[in-house]
Amino acid sequence: MEKLEEIIERLREKVGTYFSKDASGHNIDHLERTLHYALYLQSKEGGDRLVVGISAFIHDIHRIMGAQQNRFVSPKESLPVVQEFLKDVDITENQKQRVLSAIEHHEEYSFGSGGINVSDIESLILQDADNLDAIGAIGLVRTIKYSIAHNIPDYDASVPLYQNAYDERKEDPSTIHHINNKLIRLGENMNTKTARELAEKKTKLMKDFLDMFIKESTGNL
Repeated sequence: MEKLEEIIERLREKVGTYFSKDASGHNIDHLERTLHYALYLQSKEGGDRLVVGISAFIHDIHRIMGAQQNRFVSPKESLPVVQEFLKDVDITENQKQRVLSAIEHHEEYSFGSGGINVSDIESLILQDADNLDAIGAIGLVRTIKYSIAHNIPDYDASVPLYQNAYDERKEDPSTIHHINNKLIRLGENMNTKTARELAEKKTKLMKDFLDMFIKESTGNL
C-alpha cells in the first residue's frame, strides 16, 4: 500500500487542474490548507491517516461541479467524480468507502437544518479541518472574495442579522450575514477538542471584525 505522501503527490496535478478555475475560495490552496489541518487533527485525535488525508485533499469537487452547472451541487452528488479520482489510488475498498462517506457528510453542521449524521472520527476531522480554514483571517478573505465573485453585497441592514438555522443551499443576503450566521458558529461547533482550541483565536478575530463593521456602518463609533 502506498504512503499518503505518494498518493497526494500523484493526485496533486490532477486536482490542481480540476480546481484551477475556482472563484469561490475552494481552490487548490484551500485543499492544501485543509489537508494540513486534517493531518494535524488526526495526529492528536486518531483515525485512519490515509482516509483523513485523501478525503481532505479532494473534498470540494462538488464546488467545481456547482460552478460548471450554475446550481447548488451537494457533496453526495459529487461522489461518482470522487470515485474516478480514487480509481487508481492504492487503498482498500473499505478505506475508499470511508473517504466517500467523509466527503458526503463534510458540510453538515450541528446548527444546520439537517444536523450532523456521522460520528466516525475521520468524518468529524474532515468537517473540523474544512471549517478551520473557513474561519479566522483567511476565512474572512475567502468570504470577501466569494462575495465579490458572486455579486453579494457587503451588508443589508434591512434583513435581520441572526438566523436560527443555516442552509448551505441558500446564499446569505450579505457578506456580514454569512460571517454571523455561519463562520462565527463554526468556531463554536467544532467536533474535536483540538479543533476547538485552534478555533478560539480565529473566532475572536471574526467577532471583533463583525462588531467593528456594524459600528462603523451605523456610525456608532
